[in-house]
Amino acid sequence: MRKAHAAVAVGVAAAGALVAFAQGGAPLRVLRVGRSEGFQVELCIRSEVKGQKPTTIGAKTYVQPVSEWVEQIIKYKAERQVVSTGADGAAEIEERLTNFSDTASSSGKNPETIKLLEALKAAIQPWEAPRTLHYRETREGQITGLDSTAAPPVEEQAPRVLTAWLLRSLRPTAPLPVRPLAYNQSWQEPRVVQFAEWRGTTGSESGEWIGETAALRTHSEPAVQLHTTQEISGTVASGSEKPVEGSAEAHFHAESLSTLALEDLRLMSATRSAAREIVWTLAAVEGLATPPQFRGRLLAEIRIIGCNETPCSDHNPGNAGASGGSR
Repeated sequence: MRKAHAAVAVGVAAAGALVAFAQGGAPLRVLRVGRSEGFQVELCIRSEVKGQKPTTIGAKTYVQPVSEWVEQIIKYKAERQVVSTGADGAAEIEERLTNFSDTASSSGKNPETIKLLEALKAAIQPWEAPRTLHYRETREGQITGLDSTAAPPVEEQAPRVLTAWLLRSLRPTAPLPVRPLAYNQSWQEPRVVQFAEWRGTTGSESGEWIGETAALRTHSEPAVQLHTTQEISGTVASGSEKPVEGSAEAHFHAESLSTLALEDLRLMSATRSAAREIVWTLAAVEGLATPPQFRGRLLAEIRIIGCNETPCSDHNPGNAGASGGSR
């Protein structure tokens, strides 16, 4: 542990870092008034259904596999500026979203799949309009003041865990753990999670600071990576996802890999993903050894790239695919 702390201390000193440390060694971001940064953001929303459809032929009952998916990819530019800071170092942030484009695809062209795709597009495309967000960010990277317009609607049933994750994960920043900045020292902690629609819910969060890798050495300045995961599991007890017969299990998994400048822990790039999954076990069917199951998954994948690392280029209709364009 001492060697890990020493390695970080050397790196911080070499970077001429402005980053500070709270009591206990947890790092604090430095938010400087007037600092403006641009990012290219790519968001993929995907809805999947997989299952077993009972089919009776003569005297025998079989299960027919069912598998469908639809997805929409949105690309846009985010420009973030620190407008002001308070005595505690927290900042008021302005974030402008512009230059939208999109593409859509599906697993097939049968009427049901096309209907699902059109519903996804109808929900998401109205969000693809220039807008300016205002929110507050603390030195620990915690965000407040966001409303529902900060992320596209994804038609998620309650509890809307993926929607809440999207609101914050689309922002070009990263929450910092209350843990020392020590390389390759992983941690895991339980989380208390309660939803009206799920019972027996358990949660956990884990993470690790990663430093001194070949990938980090390719950046234009000293950097560190933060890898975090979140898990939530429970049994569907009420709401629209509870089946009339049988049972349903819920699971949420999220993962994030953020590359941060060692100087002040601002975000340079990030890849993030999350999946909300419900597994329905239906009532037993005569002739089948096990009850049929259906699995519904709502997934989101995010890629954020700083324009200082890779120049941001405006989108044009030629790059957006047949189903979308630039906005």
